[in-house]
Amino acid sequence: MFRVLIADDDYEDRELLKLEIQRALGGGDDIRFSEAVSVTEAKKLLTSHFFDLMTLDIEFDRMNEGIDVLPEIFETYPALNIIIVSGKLNKGEVSEKLFRFTKDNVLKGKRWSRHFDVLDKKDDKTEALRRAYSFAFSQKEVSDKIRELFLLAESYLERDMIDKCLEVYQKIQSLVPGEAESKENIRIFKESLSVEKAREYLRSGDTVVASLLLGYHIETELKGFTRRLLGRYAPGLYDCLKELELNERLNAHRKSIFQQLIRLRNKAIHHPATITEEDFATVVKNLESLEAVP
Repeated sequence: MFRVLIADDDYEDRELLKLEIQRALGGGDDIRFSEAVSVTEAKKLLTSHFFDLMTLDIEFDRMNEGIDVLPEIFETYPALNIIIVSGKLNKGEVSEKLFRFTKDNVLKGKRWSRHFDVLDKKDDKTEALRRAYSFAFSQKEVSDKIRELFLLAESYLERDMIDKCLEVYQKIQSLVPGEAESKENIRIFKESLSVEKAREYLRSGDTVVASLLLGYHIETELKGFTRRLLGRYAPGLYDCLKELELNERLNAHRKSIFQQLIRLRNKAIHHPATITEEDFATVVKNLESLEAVP
């Protein structure tokens, strides 16, 4: 039995979604629908019933009411597959809305094992629905294991053990072939992180991912710089700066550049929607200057 919650205040849209889901999944008696015409009703149904998939509209009585409740749903139902169906927002905008509920790096905040997608009401939803269906049934047996593996990958990443982190993501792929988050992380790691790679995401409109990758790149470069000068680095960037100062490895100019890069890293991580092309250019210039100044 595949249980679907359709949260939308428009009757015709709910009926159309039911038809699209039945068509995409082959119809039959194996799909059971529940409907919610408000955010309050959707939350009540989630509390009292188990669902494999939730489709969620953005606009109810208030604009963005659907998107505003998403973080709570993410936190409360970590295995629920969700498809946003709206003509109001694109995927990048949804990512910005959800950002404050993720970790401080797009490569670290993978605590949820779920299918998640954002579609326009006019889009062909067949592929997204089939992926959600396949993932829902595969995760019934392995979801707990997958969440454990994501946490393990995060712990390796925080210790800069990239090879081990990759091994864990590949293990996730073996358990749930095609799982989107681990697949994307494997691709990003194998292509190597760089300012240019992050800038590609910015130019394609995925500002949040671009910013988080830029922040991660700055942090990696500054820790690498600290390691080269001291033979080690501290967990935090301000700690790295302090250790470099205590060992008299920074002159005033280098210290200023290091501090500017920390500020840019913090902007990229904590305010990703504000990052600009100019910030990318400044990062490149400052990293080059940091290495060049004796």
